[in-house]
Amino acid sequence: MVRLVFPEAREWRYIIEGLAAIVEEASFVATPEGLKLRALDPGRVAMVDLFMPPTVFEEYKVEAEAKIGVSFDDLVDVMKRAKSGDKLVMEVSGNRLTVTLAGKAERRFRLPLLDIAGQELPTPRLNFTVAAKMLSDTFRDALKDAELVAESVRLKAEDENLLMIARSDKGEVETRFSLSEGSLMEIDVKEPAEAIYGIDFLDKIVSKAYRVSDIVSLRFATNMPLELTFDVAGGGTLKYLLAPRVE
Repeated sequence: MVRLVFPEAREWRYIIEGLAAIVEEASFVATPEGLKLRALDPGRVAMVDLFMPPTVFEEYKVEAEAKIGVSFDDLVDVMKRAKSGDKLVMEVSGNRLTVTLAGKAERRFRLPLLDIAGQELPTPRLNFTVAAKMLSDTFRDALKDAELVAESVRLKAEDENLLMIARSDKGEVETRFSLSEGSLMEIDVKEPAEAIYGIDFLDKIVSKAYRVSDIVSLRFATNMPLELTFDVAGGGTLKYLLAPRVE
C-alpha cells in the first residue's frame, strides 16, 4: 500500500519537470523513511538524485518498500493539468499508479507502472574543493547570457569569487559572482578550481529546477563533476551531478 498526499500539486509539477530534464523513465523507491529516486541520463553525462522525507508530504503511507516505475513524459503531461490550489494524491495499486488532482473537481489519472531494469546506483564519493550558494534565478540568468555565444561554460573559483566564462568565435561572456556584490550568499574555496560543463545540460537542469527552490548550492573541483542542489520545503532535496567536459 502506497499513498502519498502533497499539499500543492503545482510544486510537485516543478519537481517532476526537474527530473524529466534528465531522465525519460525511472523508478521512484518508496520506503517508510521517504521517497527517493536516483537515475542517469541515457548518455550517462548527468545524474539526478531526489529524496523526499515523509515530512514533505501531508500524508505519507508506505507499508513496505515499493518501486514505482514511470514514464516522465506521461507524468509531466498529467502534472501540467494541475491548477492553483489543487492537492496531489498518488496511490499505487497492482500495476497502476493513480494520480489524483483534487481541487474544485477531483480528476483522476491512472498510469501503467513500468518494470525498469537496472542496478541501484551507489552514492558518488567526490572530493570537492569549492562550495558556493546563490539565488537560483541568478545562476539561470548567467547561463542564458553564456548561451548567446557558446555551448559550454568554464566555472572558475578563486578567493571569494566565482566566474562563469563562455568563449567561442561568436565572442565572450564573463559573469562574476561575489560575496561583496551580493550575487553569492556563501562561498568556500579550499583551493582554486576550474572546470568546463556543457550549457545544454546545465540549462535543461536549471531552467526546470530553479522553480523548486529559490537557492542553489554548487560544489565542484578542477576537472571534476559539478553538483547542484535545490532544497525542497520540508526537508527534501533535488540534486544533480554533471560530468565535466574535457578540452
